Amino acid sequence: MNKKEILLLIGIIGTLVISRLMPHAPNFTSSLAGFIFAGAILRKSYFAIFILIGYYICDLLINNLIYPDLHSGFAWTSQSFLWIYSSFLISFLISKYLTKQLESPFQLLSAGIITTIIFFILSNFGVWTEGLMYSKDFSGLITCYIAALPFALNELAASVFFTTVFFFLYWKAESYFDIKSSSLTSN
Repeated sequence: MNKKEILLLIGIIGTLVISRLMPHAPNFTSSLAGFIFAGAILRKSYFAIFILIGYYICDLLINNLIYPDLHSGFAWTSQSFLWIYSSFLISFLISKYLTKQLESPFQLLSAGIITTIIFFILSNFGVWTEGLMYSKDFSGLITCYIAALPFALNELAASVFFTTVFFFLYWKAESYFDIKSSSLTSN
């Protein structure tokens, strides 16, 4: 890992943690955007694992310090964490392959939309399989998906917003440092 990759990884994980810990609308965090950005820019799969570790540590904080009353004892995971974490890994891979040659902002927008749909399908399927809120039949599954639509809209808005912020800052920093380093070498 080079210095640039380490700084980007710290930035992604830091933004993820802050956006999840500060007050926010449900599902309006940088989570999916971090995986979209990492897939497009960092590209190596082990970066997705590092981001997942950061997400997991944040889950531990949220489950045990912010909402300890929701669990009896120390909560290592949520019941649907496999579905959620799988959707993040899939999002990373989709972004990695959709943006092999990043030529248009529409590639990023499509990655944001596709990953939001995948997150919606997988995470809510996980909620449904828990059997705590919805009946374990087709009607319960449909009810679960309908109830989750407002969360999906927040997730989509967050994905577009935070993906835009990540890439804007990355491209601005890249052009600034390219200009600065080229002016230093021309003297």
